[in-house]
Amino acid sequence: MEFVLLIAISLIPVIISGSLLYYSKSEITNGLSIFLVLLCFWQIDIAFLYANDFMSEEVIDGAFRLFRIGPIMIMPLMYYFAYLIIKINKELGAFRKIFTKAGLVVVCVFSLIVYVINFTSIGIVSYSVIPETAFSPSHLIPEYGELNSTFLINIVFVFIHTLFILILTSKLKNAFYKLFFTKLALGAVFVFINGVISGFGVIPLYVSSFNSILVAIILFLGFFQMQSQRLNLANQNLEKQSDLMEEVMNINPNYLVVLNKANEIIKVNTSMCTLLSITREEVIGQDFSILLKGRNDEKFETGKLQKISLMDGVVHYIQFGFKFLAYKNEEEYTLFYGIDYTNQKENELLQLSSEKSKVIGELAASIAHEIRNPLTTVRGFMQLSKEKNPNGEYKKIVLEEIDRINEVLKELLLLAKPEAKASTEIDQEDLNADVYQEVMNVSKLFQGASLEQNKEIIITSRLQSTALAAMSKSHFKQVVINILKNSLEALSQKGAIKIKLDAVDGKIRISITDNGKGITKERLSRIGEPYFTNKEKGTGIGLTICFKLIKDYGGEMVVKSKAGWGTSVSLWLPAGGKTD
Repeated sequence: MEFVLLIAISLIPVIISGSLLYYSKSEITNGLSIFLVLLCFWQIDIAFLYANDFMSEEVIDGAFRLFRIGPIMIMPLMYYFAYLIIKINKELGAFRKIFTKAGLVVVCVFSLIVYVINFTSIGIVSYSVIPETAFSPSHLIPEYGELNSTFLINIVFVFIHTLFILILTSKLKNAFYKLFFTKLALGAVFVFINGVISGFGVIPLYVSSFNSILVAIILFLGFFQMQSQRLNLANQNLEKQSDLMEEVMNINPNYLVVLNKANEIIKVNTSMCTLLSITREEVIGQDFSILLKGRNDEKFETGKLQKISLMDGVVHYIQFGFKFLAYKNEEEYTLFYGIDYTNQKENELLQLSSEKSKVIGELAASIAHEIRNPLTTVRGFMQLSKEKNPNGEYKKIVLEEIDRINEVLKELLLLAKPEAKASTEIDQEDLNADVYQEVMNVSKLFQGASLEQNKEIIITSRLQSTALAAMSKSHFKQVVINILKNSLEALSQKGAIKIKLDAVDGKIRISITDNGKGITKERLSRIGEPYFTNKEKGTGIGLTICFKLIKDYGGEMVVKSKAGWGTSVSLWLPAGGKTD
């Protein structure tokens, strides 16, 4: 009965060993599994000593010698654990000379020699019967031969190697390994001391079997505790890496969407959400086609630069594409990406505008030069003719118009020399334009055309009668004429232009607002650019000169417009001197 019970108990370490190997195949797992198997053989070895009631001594002797491999081969296994600790942890490099592969071979050979001696009469001679007591049933005890000392040496080495494991473990920095190997070493010491004490009859022999089971369970739980803590740490690190990659994806200025095999959205970065005015919660888990909803069936075309208009009307130039990923041939993902070339496009347009300005400047300088030469000659002859006949009515008019042409040519030369300022060529005494009076004069010029086209010009002034702008009358008049002309052309019949004059923060503001067809955001972003115009026969130079003139006098020209609603132009000019 005792034999059957002890055999059943001894199988528990083997069951635990199988469980470990099923879940893990690491070096530590393999070593621990071998340790539990040897522990099982050790306890089976003890169990056969309690089979004397129904087995012959010859059978017991054969089985005892065979399963004695358990306690004998534990010695090189403990050496292997010390070697493994040093191998895994680089901080223990100083012990590499003590625990080596060659040393492992030597201790294995020594234990094998001890095991072979065990099968001879110089290892075990015979058995004696220990009678039944109140605490222990009757059982056999081996009588050892002359070379049984090799077995004792083997046991001494077990304790030495286990002591080294404790020393090495105390120096470990890795908390997981430190905890596990400490439990292993202390458990082994407990089993070995218990085995030695029971072997010399201090306590019943079978007690070591129960203690071995306890140690096996503790090691099993310790191993899984170590693995659990390592997995938790690994999961935490993976979570951190995942969060980091998520942040990297979100700060990426490109537009990114990750799709699974079913074409469902599993990741979308902040740039794409901003581009389409969506939230992650709205699209995660949805089909990719949801990104096109609410965009007038606009399609993302791959491989070419595409113009995308956002909800607020801002235009982006984006090139879309796909990248496919097969993860370990098990999972398939698709990365949909968009690269924003808006800044590059704007730089190209800016460069093109600069080239246009350069060409216009060169052309303007050439034209002004060619016109001025013959014009000077014509004016000279007209001046001589006027001196001979002072009463000539038309000669005075011709001279005035020639002078006006010269003024226009000066303004044309502003395009030839963008760095030149119009205000520097004007006498400071002439930088006093009566804003209200000049606006009234300009409105009279357009009064006839506006009445004929059934359009209205309304002027409201909150300026004092003495308010002047620090700008030449000629240039001020030219700017207002250009803006009013554009506004009238943008109006439909029964349209109106409202001109409001006031002073804000020491500056004079002239607001010209119409309720015409307005300007699109794309065209508004290029307003004032040379050669950019909506007019069929326009040149696009008029507003370019207006912007430059206002800027040269230290003012600001702001254009606001909305397609279908109208346009508002605000001129901000520094205040001039006071009238006498």
